[in-house]
Amino acid sequence: MNKIIVIVIVLVVGWYGGILHKKNRIPFLQYTETTLELGEKTKCITKDGRVLYGLVPDGTICERREPVEGSITIVPSETISASKGSNKRASSYSCDGRQYCSQMTSRAEAEFFVKNCPNTRMDGDYDGIPCENDSRF
Repeated sequence: MNKIIVIVIVLVVGWYGGILHKKNRIPFLQYTETTLELGEKTKCITKDGRVLYGLVPDGTICERREPVEGSITIVPSETISASKGSNKRASSYSCDGRQYCSQMTSRAEAEFFVKNCPNTRMDGDYDGIPCENDSRF
């Protein structure tokens, strides 16, 4: 009889844990090499407007530090420079922490932020088109 009670309890706990996991209420951390190399997840904004994620090189002075929520993908700068064509002009936008449509001045700016910056909140239906309901654009 005791074995049956223990089995029922284990099944109920497993079932309930599965429900919580599906609703994302139980966080499961996945460690990759990038996550381990970064240590703490922080964003450093320098005086000249550069944004650095993770470990900050020696001698760099952060004007502002912010925690990074969620996950970020770090791409080596060599990959970015190699993927840029020589006939493309440099973007006049830069990731500066803005997240919402109300903080954007154009749809092109919003598209840049959604494609290139972490933690944006401008594409609620995830179709790749930011700020669809913003009447200014």
